[in-house]
Amino acid sequence: MEPTKKYTVITGASSGIGRETAKAFANRGKNLIVAARRTENLEALKCEILEQHPTLDVVIRTVDLSVLENVYQFYSSLKDFRLETWINNAGFGNYDSVAQQDLGKIDTMAA
Repeated sequence: MEPTKKYTVITGASSGIGRETAKAFANRGKNLIVAARRTENLEALKCEILEQHPTLDVVIRTVDLSVLENVYQFYSSLKDFRLETWINNAGFGNYDSVAQQDLGKIDTMAA
């Protein structure tokens, strides 16, 4: 990391909208900090981006942001980076019927 470089943080970057968002920002020449639970998916994303944009810096952070303590640790770990944009895409849904709702899961979603 160079102090003059700016970074875009994208959570939930291992698949879906987060992955595509990371590629779109890379196409705009943005250095990235990509975060998600699945390291192997983040590594594949980094390789794909650097193949097309070898001058970019892509930082991988493996983290489960459904755990509140991890959220604070993740945020603190970025203090030395110059952040330009933050895309908070991490999350999960609950598709159970109302009668089958797991209140613990719902509580975790709200954290």
